[in-house]
Amino acid sequence: MLLFSWGANSHGQLGLGIVNEQVEKPSQVVINSSLFVTGIKQIVCGGGHTLLLDAEGKLFSCGWNHKLQLGTEKECSSFERIWNLGGIVFTNIACGWDFSCGVTDDNFLFVWGSNSNGELGLPKDHFPEILKPFRLQVNACAVSMGLRHTAIINSKGEVWITGCGRHGQLGLGEDILSSDRFLQVPKLGKISHIACGQNHTTAWCSDEKALYVWGDNRHGQLLLDKEKYKKVFTAQKIDIGVKQGIKKLLSGWTNTLLWLENGTLLTWGRNNYGQLGSDKSVHGKLVHVELPDGKKVKDIALGSEHTICLMDDNSLWAWGWNEHANTATNLEEKFISHPTLVDIGLEPNLSITQIYSGSAHNFIVVKESENSERKLQVMEPKVV
Repeated sequence: MLLFSWGANSHGQLGLGIVNEQVEKPSQVVINSSLFVTGIKQIVCGGGHTLLLDAEGKLFSCGWNHKLQLGTEKECSSFERIWNLGGIVFTNIACGWDFSCGVTDDNFLFVWGSNSNGELGLPKDHFPEILKPFRLQVNACAVSMGLRHTAIINSKGEVWITGCGRHGQLGLGEDILSSDRFLQVPKLGKISHIACGQNHTTAWCSDEKALYVWGDNRHGQLLLDKEKYKKVFTAQKIDIGVKQGIKKLLSGWTNTLLWLENGTLLTWGRNNYGQLGSDKSVHGKLVHVELPDGKKVKDIALGSEHTICLMDDNSLWAWGWNEHANTATNLEEKFISHPTLVDIGLEPNLSITQIYSGSAHNFIVVKESENSERKLQVMEPKVV
């Protein structure tokens, strides 16, 4: 297994052991074999920090740590074990801007980092604004974190939410604009997927094949008339004509994406950086992302304002914001408005198996193809 990363690295969030403005091309992360050797289950990225969950449920982190969002005492530019959480098996993790969380194998939720807006679900009168890992007595099966709010789905399909709600992102009505403990979002069906954006929240009900949205709608990220509905404080149910299951519901800062079971990519919201994969004026409209040459999606990941997409032929494509070489394509362009091939330079015996994206940085997991006898070739980091 090989791990590569690229993009913004001002806090060492790429895990490359260096701190610099950006890394322009996918570069190999040195993996300490004494820490995790069983494979990578999940990587999530915050504003300037990264969490890694290995196949055994152990947690690692690197990057920005001014609010203790790494779960450790110090900032680091290489992945280090979060020993404060040693002995606990995690199944799912998430990052907000400067806060983090993990779901355990018995569906408890650990939270840490900034709690200045109550985003950790802990009363600010009794807990500090910067918190070390703390276990909440809440049932959590899935979790998503935005800029300043957190949402969880419990085993009943209910959504519980906490944090800043000035833009309506809590979905608790105009009378509750902030919360420092988890409260149930009313008027929802049984939710199967949840995604927090910068100041909005999107949920999907698989039983109803329906979308629920609430929060900031200034850029049409709720698929509602942005002149009439600039902020939505209670969940609105939307029928977008999807009559099949979905593989993923993802959110950037101000855009959202649905990956359907038939492979279709539907996206909507802000498009100032081409994050919808189009150069047209499509704010607030549902967009079908046009993939090149009939390619089929194997996996997809969203950053704050860019997208990376793995195709079934092992090629990687990207579009959107490119200021920090987020897309690893044309470095002279600040944004890429159409799906564009990322030249990774992998040897034929290597294939990409996992992709992850954060605010302005990315990770891919690469493995040697079965029955290959060729020697692995790795790339040297190109830094700026």
